Amino acid sequence: MIIGRDKIGALIFFIFSTCYGYYAFQIPLYPGEEYEVFTSQTMPKLYAMLAMSIAALALVLSVVEDIKKRSVVLEQNDDQITPAFFDKKGWTQCAALIGLMIYYAATLEFLGFVLSTISFLIIGYLILGERKPKTLFFASVPVVIVFWAIMTQLLGIYLSAGDIWS
Repeated sequence: MIIGRDKIGALIFFIFSTCYGYYAFQIPLYPGEEYEVFTSQTMPKLYAMLAMSIAALALVLSVVEDIKKRSVVLEQNDDQITPAFFDKKGWTQCAALIGLMIYYAATLEFLGFVLSTISFLIIGYLILGERKPKTLFFASVPVVIVFWAIMTQLLGIYLSAGDIWS
């Protein structure tokens, strides 16, 4: 069996979900809440079980896909070509996106939610290969403005306007 990106990703997601589920059981309940149908532990437990199920399904499907590929290769009697695990482009994009997340966290307080998020999305799309200015604009600016309006105007949640404006 070849351990590729699909299996490693599913396994990491399964481990993360299992840890999340463990900590979901550690959430303290208020007195008398243990007899309620819906408690503060209910949704985290549900999310953990759902995530573990999805990760297990992804792992099983990845193994089944490997078995199918191997049987086809054996029938054709060709050389099996395995994909490179450490492809430079993918890891460079991954590192750039991690750097972009650090940039977003660093600029959120100074630029504010709207400008920081718009720049984060545009740069992220550029890293992932999108080059059309119209797509970059319409995939980031309206989305951020609508999200900002919902959060601040409808739900009353404070989002930083930024030090640049004050």
